[in-house]
Amino acid sequence: MANTIKLKRGTSTPTTSDIVNGEVAIDTSAQKLFVNDGGTVKEIGGGSSSVPTGGGSDAVFYENDQAVTTDYTITNGKNAMAAGPITINSGVTVTVGSGETLTIV
Repeated sequence: MANTIKLKRGTSTPTTSDIVNGEVAIDTSAQKLFVNDGGTVKEIGGGSSSVPTGGGSDAVFYENDQAVTTDYTITNGKNAMAAGPITINSGVTVTVGSGETLTIV
């Protein structure tokens, strides 16, 4: 017998009051998955920007946005990269911890 798992869903990023520790939810507007990881809601999977695309069945190009519009912190123990140039909007902060690296190529 098949089982059906239904995720909590909404049209915006869930908060810790929406999902408990370990629970997964989907933002149907942005088509992104999130998990509450010890009291911090984190995006999981990466959405379409981390899936390579191309013509036909080719999967060779990764795409990223050209502007950072909200504050962003590189996850502890992780590195990040983007294809530039990248604009960081006024009033927006990108935080790169002492053990992390951000590379823009």
